[in-house]
Amino acid sequence: MGNQKLEKISSDMLLSGMYLDSDLYYIVDENPVLLCHGTVIDATILDRLRDIAKQDVEIFVGEGTYQKLLKQHEYVSKLNGQIAKRYNETREVMSEFIRETSYTNQINQESMVRLVSMTRNAVDIMQPYFLLQLGSYMSDMDELLQTHSVDVAILNGMIGRWLGLGDDRIEKLISIGLLHDIGKLRIPDHILNKPGRLTKEEFEVVKLHAVYSYEMLVRSGVTDEEILMGVRHHHERITGTGYPDGLMLNEIPYFAKITSISDIYDAMISKRVYKESATPLKVLDSFYRDQFSDLDPRIVNLFLEQMIRELNGKLVILSNGDVGKITYIEKMRIAYPLVDVDGTIIQTGPNCHVVSVCGEIV
Repeated sequence: MGNQKLEKISSDMLLSGMYLDSDLYYIVDENPVLLCHGTVIDATILDRLRDIAKQDVEIFVGEGTYQKLLKQHEYVSKLNGQIAKRYNETREVMSEFIRETSYTNQINQESMVRLVSMTRNAVDIMQPYFLLQLGSYMSDMDELLQTHSVDVAILNGMIGRWLGLGDDRIEKLISIGLLHDIGKLRIPDHILNKPGRLTKEEFEVVKLHAVYSYEMLVRSGVTDEEILMGVRHHHERITGTGYPDGLMLNEIPYFAKITSISDIYDAMISKRVYKESATPLKVLDSFYRDQFSDLDPRIVNLFLEQMIRELNGKLVILSNGDVGKITYIEKMRIAYPLVDVDGTIIQTGPNCHVVSVCGEIV
């Protein structure tokens, strides 16, 4: 490392996709561990660093990297403070709700009212930037159901807000998001958490969760038709290729169309046992390309416009290690925006692409 000045950082300042511009080393039990200059921090390395950080560990990077990380970390911390607090509180209550539901096989409607209220409060103060970071808030695969349910509820609430829906309808959308996957409590864990590709037979079992969710709501006395149909049909596709009933475009309930977008976005942006997370740019690019085949293009277009607006101006890390700011995103090339790197505008592409969206340059 020569005479380069080193700075100590915390592991939560690191992001998957960062490219080390200097050697990084950390100390565990007085033994140094080295990651060489040029290493790209992938999800595996990031998990290891965050895991050892629970011990008495010191992590060091070069001064240049430190300044960039510090700026980004301070911004995100400031932005996310109150929102993250509401979000985490809602997740905790959702965990209690799932435990209770798993034990009783019934929806406690009083608990549900409280949960919807908490989620609505989170949506009311939500900044769109937080939606770009949703996938990074799940620290344990055991949290998958509660985290995904809260994420989809928040996304549903935000889309409802963008659509100009009234309070009552936004709360119905939030309810659907919270309950859409509750039927997965009846799916065996070895199938839900299988790290590899599901067999045809296993996938047929997983597909039952939509009906299981619907049946649990009916059995628990839920009578609101929009909520029931939104939960039952959130995996329908406008081409009739979805499940459980193979509905076509005009047959699919409006709230189910919205929930399918929220469900897919969160699933793609989040890490799973069988895949790594994708960047928001890649996910939105996929939405644009698939919008006319599977999803309602009117709702997809609204979602894309809002998310693209939020991505402009964001600090990003490129695959060559450069750090820059998004200056323009073309709808037909969402995955490859124009990025300003120290005053030079770069057209990103397959050979130089965004690997991490960090925050704003402030």
